[in-house]
Amino acid sequence: MILTSMKRRATGCGIPCVLLILVCLTKTTLAGLPPAPPPPPQEFQTLQKMSQMQQQQQRGGGSGETTLMSPKPFTTSPIVKAKKDKKIRKKQKEPWERTDNLMNSVPTIDQLEHVVTDADIENVLDQILGSSGGPIIRRFKPEPLWLWRCWYGTVLYNSSKGAIINMIWSTVVCLTLGKIALQPGSDTSIRSILMALPTSDQNHPLLSHLKVLEKVWNLLTSFSTFLLTFFVGQAYGLWRDFYGIGRSIQGRLNDINLLVATHAARSPVTRKKGSHKRNPDDLPQYFNNSKHTPEALRLCEKVSSNLKAYHILMWASNARRFRMLLTNRGLHHMVQRGIISKEEKYTLDTLVELPKTMKHLVFLEWIAMDCQKGLREGTLIGNAGFEHLLLDKICMLRGTVGSIGDKLDGRMPLAYAHFVQILVDTLVYTAPFAQYGTLGPLGCILSVGILTIFYSGLLDLAKVFLDPLDNEDYCQGSVHMDIGVLIRESNAASKRWIHGASKY
Repeated sequence: MILTSMKRRATGCGIPCVLLILVCLTKTTLAGLPPAPPPPPQEFQTLQKMSQMQQQQQRGGGSGETTLMSPKPFTTSPIVKAKKDKKIRKKQKEPWERTDNLMNSVPTIDQLEHVVTDADIENVLDQILGSSGGPIIRRFKPEPLWLWRCWYGTVLYNSSKGAIINMIWSTVVCLTLGKIALQPGSDTSIRSILMALPTSDQNHPLLSHLKVLEKVWNLLTSFSTFLLTFFVGQAYGLWRDFYGIGRSIQGRLNDINLLVATHAARSPVTRKKGSHKRNPDDLPQYFNNSKHTPEALRLCEKVSSNLKAYHILMWASNARRFRMLLTNRGLHHMVQRGIISKEEKYTLDTLVELPKTMKHLVFLEWIAMDCQKGLREGTLIGNAGFEHLLLDKICMLRGTVGSIGDKLDGRMPLAYAHFVQILVDTLVYTAPFAQYGTLGPLGCILSVGILTIFYSGLLDLAKVFLDPLDNEDYCQGSVHMDIGVLIRESNAASKRWIHGASKY
């Protein structure tokens, strides 16, 4: 009766009245249910004891006499954990992938300021600090079996996906041509369609039309082979030039450290009167009195530190992998690691007119001015010839570094790369039509996969050669050079020259 009267009153009241009715129905239903019985006292006490014993075992206060054991915690197997870590690494993006820079593969420093994290910077600094070198590129063994077992970072690895896609395309083409060649009333199964056009039937009307395309395709094959081989040779030449530039920069850094360490002022040598030759008994005293003076040692360490900072910031200006070091946060981490000082960072920040990608030139100027000051004050011992040689090495270093940007800007004209790409794609995609009458459907599908691996794979290899610093991220595990190895080797060499010339 109550619900009937409420329904009558709620006529025309809309949604609030409907909600009120639902609440009343819920209360009526719950009121009609019997109350839940309380748990038995023994079971309640048992559960309470189990919970207390589990807490004692977790705290380490168990007496060891209890028979009830707590359940073992769930542990993940190492294989499952490794798979999860691999998925997490795939989901994680590199700093340059978090930016909105879609047109240019190398992001700007302002874009990296908002996306780079402290962990990214520390990871980069761990790669460039230290004195151990390592392989600058992936090494190989000349054994054929060892080379056949290689997969990651090879042409087969990078072109396998494209080969599968092109083989699917070739299958569709062969099925379409077979469908056209079917006679009325023939079997329409896939096997019959693929075998509908035998290669021995040279009088088939479809074969006669494809013969013209086959002749053109054969001419295109010869032209593509020659042009692609020449294109790969030019790309490999650029890659070799970059490798030579990296080693040449190392050589100029070693030259400057060698000249400064060997011409630094030393403490006077004390010898016995009347002895003009070294006596083996006097060697310890002789070495102890021929060290660098404190001022000369400070100059050698300062020049070495500035060359180290110059080398790091120079590669950060050219390689996308280390570009985050040019950010304000990156320079702050370099101060914490002792690569540059707070005063040097403050000076770099005040040079607003100088682009951030040119801040490394400041360290090179400081090196030249410190050496000239050392020559005036007697910290460096040398004549005009030594000064000329030292400045010539500094200028050669600047010129070698400047050639990096020049080669990156003019690595290959767009029209050349565009023409080679269209030529190779045309050769691969028209192969099913040209080879259908000669090889048959199944042979044509297999031939397209082989052509994709060798022709498209060779073109991908040329593109990788044109990106020696891995700024494009075109192929995974490619043949790019590990710049961190060059920096670590230079760091070790700078200390080697100072310690080697510390005693004479």
